Amino acid sequence: MIRNVFGAVLAVLGAAAVLLGVFQDWYGSRTGRSFRITQLFTDVGITGDKAALLNGLFLVMLVAAVIAALALVARSGWLALLAAVLVLGFTILWMVRQYQIADSLTFGEGGLGWGWASTMIGGVLLLLSAAAMFGAGGAAAGHGRHARRRPGRHEEPEPGHGEVVEGPWDRGEAPPPRHHPGEGEGGRGRDAA
Repeated sequence: MIRNVFGAVLAVLGAAAVLLGVFQDWYGSRTGRSFRITQLFTDVGITGDKAALLNGLFLVMLVAAVIAALALVARSGWLALLAAVLVLGFTILWMVRQYQIADSLTFGEGGLGWGWASTMIGGVLLLLSAAAMFGAGGAAAGHGRHARRRPGRHEEPEPGHGEVVEGPWDRGEAPPPRHHPGEGEGGRGRDAA
């Protein structure tokens, strides 16, 4: 339960950091949303062309934030992991392409800005959220296994039922004697005189 809450908080913070980061400076005075997605995959690389809102990096980060929201609803570590991979993958790819153009990646004026850092931090938070959600699933499964196994209980379920049956032997009493076919009262056979 605590891991699920912790994972949810991390996912919300991560998604918020990612979306805010896209509207801040990534390199020089250019915001993250002004970089076109296609520039990351062409031979030309990053150019001065500005992107529209839905053909720039904002679209990728928006999709990642929506996936993170779905991860919260479904309590899915896999969805949180997918959101983290999208954010970190595209941000790192952007860094590689920017380095090819600028020949350096330095912090400060004219270099890397806080928007890039915010997006990277958001991606790491989403990754930690996925780890917390995976841990919560394993802890819940383990708790369920331990809850079913109690010492002193007979664990064979009745036919058609998945319940644990408690018999007299669980209370320290001796099990009832078994009668075999062909035996009458007192355990003697029919042929006994």
